[in-house]
Amino acid sequence: MSEQLWKLVGVIGVVAALASCNSKTIPIASTTSPQVAVNDTPTPLPAPKEVWMTQFQQINGTPYLYAPIYVATEEQRSIIKQIKSGSYESGKGNEYGTDIRNYMFVHRDNLSASKLLTNNSSRLLSLEQIGETAPLDKSNPDPTRANWIKTVKALWHVRAIADTNSDKILNDLDRKQIGISDVSGANYTEIIKDIDKILLVYPKGIDRRLVIYTSGNKRFVANIEIPTRQVTIKELPALK
Repeated sequence: MSEQLWKLVGVIGVVAALASCNSKTIPIASTTSPQVAVNDTPTPLPAPKEVWMTQFQQINGTPYLYAPIYVATEEQRSIIKQIKSGSYESGKGNEYGTDIRNYMFVHRDNLSASKLLTNNSSRLLSLEQIGETAPLDKSNPDPTRANWIKTVKALWHVRAIADTNSDKILNDLDRKQIGISDVSGANYTEIIKDIDKILLVYPKGIDRRLVIYTSGNKRFVANIEIPTRQVTIKELPALK
């Protein structure tokens, strides 16, 4: 066989191999930094000039108290009105549309205090206490205590950092991140970033959570180990 014919056979073999690879289902690889189909870098909005703080509440099973730090002006007047009318509930700020920018933590015994974040330029959309739930009292069962946390182990935060939709406000429509902190507010750790929409948060016991979310035109599933702050992220198959 001539040298030219051998070269032709080699080229055909390479093309066939590539075609074979493209026809296979490629396994999804785990990653802690998935590529996101969004290339813009929005400029964070400036921190509000006025913030304020209201009532503290206990973090169960710990010596810590915490209170949200809000943006002032309209939110302040709205909550003061709720307090006067008796309709305000501590810790329910986000449900009333309050713009929470930080949290203050105080140790009830040694009086030490610290904030969750170093500045107030982002918006905290939600805070959840993660820990051991208390069993119902058989002598006086109260269904409202079914999800009552006896001992809090960590705090789960959802946070909007920048105005990604250019509407000049920070809210749930902006790109988000999930973070975890200690019960003292210390050691805040970004777990998942660049979230457009959270589709599911599924608790797998106290120490693990499954999160399904969208980022750009892609969808991801993440397994989060809460004590170690470790996350494994896999991209879901395309819809089309």
